[in-house]
Amino acid sequence: MLKNMISRKLFLETGPATLVPLVHIPLLKEAPRKEGEYKVVEDSLGDLCHFYGDFSGYHIYLIVSTFKKRIIPDSIIYYDKDNGKYSVSIEVTLNDGKTKILNLMNCQAPLCEKSHIGVQYPVQITLEHFSPGTPDALKFHFASSSAKFKFSNNLIPFIHENERESGMDLFQLKIEYIGKAIGKDGTREVSDRLGNGHSTEARILNEFLHKKTNLDAYAVLFKPGQLTDDLNNSSSLLSYTQIIDILEKSLISLFLPEKNVQSRNFPKDGSESHLLLLRNKFSEIYITAESPADYGYLYSDYVQPEEKHRFFLPILGEH
Repeated sequence: MLKNMISRKLFLETGPATLVPLVHIPLLKEAPRKEGEYKVVEDSLGDLCHFYGDFSGYHIYLIVSTFKKRIIPDSIIYYDKDNGKYSVSIEVTLNDGKTKILNLMNCQAPLCEKSHIGVQYPVQITLEHFSPGTPDALKFHFASSSAKFKFSNNLIPFIHENERESGMDLFQLKIEYIGKAIGKDGTREVSDRLGNGHSTEARILNEFLHKKTNLDAYAVLFKPGQLTDDLNNSSSLLSYTQIIDILEKSLISLFLPEKNVQSRNFPKDGSESHLLLLRNKFSEIYITAESPADYGYLYSDYVQPEEKHRFFLPILGEH
């Protein structure tokens, strides 16, 4: 009888992902909050970190790990300035201590200027070094304005899909932990949670600093996208805060990161969110989670790397 009463579907999308070095998450409080805006922020060590774009509205975060990359000096070949195309070589130290060199072709400059004559790409691309423990970055020079970065430690601003899909795991992003920041009124953001003594974040950074020295820790930030029911309308049955909570719990139950000890059995765990879904006659959750557009693919010990992960979670029956 209960199954006949429950028929509504909930569709959730993480929205586009933004990749930020975990050590620089505290700087998000000073990052620009408007699309197309560019801002330089000084960190606690005096390094200049460069933000481009709108960094507001992030409520879901994934702490991920990936191999450290070092740009090989003098390897940048800017072969097509009219279209912002360049190639570059990077060096990676594997878990066995061996070094691998990768030649990346068809890289695309992520920054450009628009004028009356059309889109203008950088006139030059150079290498910039940052403090020990953080990657190199590429510096984009323009004729009419100061040099720019797309977030300093995003290393390779665009990795062509051929490199990302070639089977190499050097760019893939392993999910270590999933969390949210929303608050009761919906105003709390990731920058309010991470970087302020978050215990899991500190434990992961310490582990990488002392044990996994060939890996970097990043935060993948999400602004939730489509949030609808099976009638393709924004769900009025759930508040935005409740939807963010359900999305976080769903991602945990799908990827099962080792450091997440709660919500692993969602949505059939008897939690408040589980009961909320039942009360509002939801029977299924469909989730779409996108990997960062300009880097590797998200994965875990239980889920293979994919550019876009699509999942289905039944609220009743087998999970």
